[in-house]
Amino acid sequence: MSLENKYDAEKEWNRLFLNAGMSFPSEYVIRILKGAYPRLNLDKDAYRDSKFCDIGCGDGRNLLLAKTCGFDIHGVEITREIVDRVKSNLRKAGVEKMDVRVGKNDSIPFGDAFFNYLLSWNACYYMGDKTDFGSYVKEFARVLDKDGYLILSIPKKSCFIFKNSEEHGEGYRIIRDDPFKVRNGEVLRIFRDEQEIEEVFSPYFKDFIFASIHDDCFGYEYHWHLAVCKRK
Repeated sequence: MSLENKYDAEKEWNRLFLNAGMSFPSEYVIRILKGAYPRLNLDKDAYRDSKFCDIGCGDGRNLLLAKTCGFDIHGVEITREIVDRVKSNLRKAGVEKMDVRVGKNDSIPFGDAFFNYLLSWNACYYMGDKTDFGSYVKEFARVLDKDGYLILSIPKKSCFIFKNSEEHGEGYRIIRDDPFKVRNGEVLRIFRDEQEIEEVFSPYFKDFIFASIHDDCFGYEYHWHLAVCKRK
């Protein structure tokens, strides 16, 4: 269970995001925000000037989508370099009003009940040197207003990310065989199923709706849980 060659998340994600432009928004985030997926039809009229935050916003792709929906957009990333790149990407796309800050899952640099919508797309399960996922759930709840929406994507046990990974205590895995060479050495939270996700989030969240991605569109086992729930 030792972390050999300690993983440097800031270095690895800087290497990825600082050498690429903005990609397209996630198809499933589009379906959630602009459609009626999954068995959910968010009030599009309520988007106007509502506060939306993407935790782990990457290159800013989903923030640009949120802006076109009418949201007041905010983002969080783990290094100043990535934050600056996100701002630059958004400005190149014609967006001037945004608030993107340096932070992490357990230290979101915004006030209590600040957001109406919180997105954590392929981001909430990165643990670094910690094994206290409950602190993440508590922090997500802290920054969301009552009845605010939390939108999540979380890899299934069968996802390519966990191939040849190692146990690191109950509910956690060390990544050893990332084909993209970004996560090797990182500790990720792994969930048995949707029921466990709901159990872990339910102290602060309610009204869970789940969906599933089971695809190989990138040539890998792209298997993900999707979850939308509301702040209690």
